[in-house]
Amino acid sequence: MPETSFQIEFAYNDALYLGSVMPLGTSPASGFSVLLENDNGEFFLEIFLNPSTSPLEEWKYECGVGEKAAHYYDKALLDEIGEQIQANLEKHTAANY
Repeated sequence: MPETSFQIEFAYNDALYLGSVMPLGTSPASGFSVLLENDNGEFFLEIFLNPSTSPLEEWKYECGVGEKAAHYYDKALLDEIGEQIQANLEKHTAANY
């Protein structure tokens, strides 16, 4: 697991997004804080991702104090953020073996 922050970058709905991902601890189980904005600076969000205990999803997305981020943001965008983080974790894990 990366112990320092890392960047994610992806396209979604014809916009480019750049995010700063900060681990909240020393293992993926601790979760991540994500600051994300789009390329024209019109969209900004701060969310927290924690591993989900449900077999139906990998991440729980929260904003604020325990509020579900899906109440405020597009679930597909949140899933894309989770996929980008997961890809980074897998790349980091593969590089250490």
